[in-house]
Amino acid sequence: MQITLQEITHNELKTIFPLMQQLRPTLNFDDFSNKFSLMQKEQNYKLFGFMQNGKFVALCGTMPFNVLYRENCLYICDFVVDENLRGQGIGEACLLQIFKLAKNEGYQQIELSSSFKRERAHKFYTEKMGFSKVSFVFVKNL
Repeated sequence: MQITLQEITHNELKTIFPLMQQLRPTLNFDDFSNKFSLMQKEQNYKLFGFMQNGKFVALCGTMPFNVLYRENCLYICDFVVDENLRGQGIGEACLLQIFKLAKNEGYQQIELSSSFKRERAHKFYTEKMGFSKVSFVFVKNL
């Protein structure tokens, strides 16, 4: 399976937006574009697109996760494989590329969060990709 990784620039946002909407269905394009720019500038956010046969099949958004309880950690903010292509090994191939990239950049850990309803994704992360469930994330609307 030949999947190539490329860092997404502002020029590709419209092309990859439908794929991002599979993960973030309430996100509109203007908010996506604005947040992408802000996150790039302030948080060193990088969005990677994965291409197969000339088409984007997955996305992975990352940023450094500088907190006291992690060592040189990269945070995966967004990870989505095209819903029509899941179960074909694409997610594994993409994450392995992210792991290699992170290791080459000196990261020692990778963290991600996933909503409770994504049980299939949880099984993928723990059983196939070697992640451990270590905490819950709590959110309060103000």
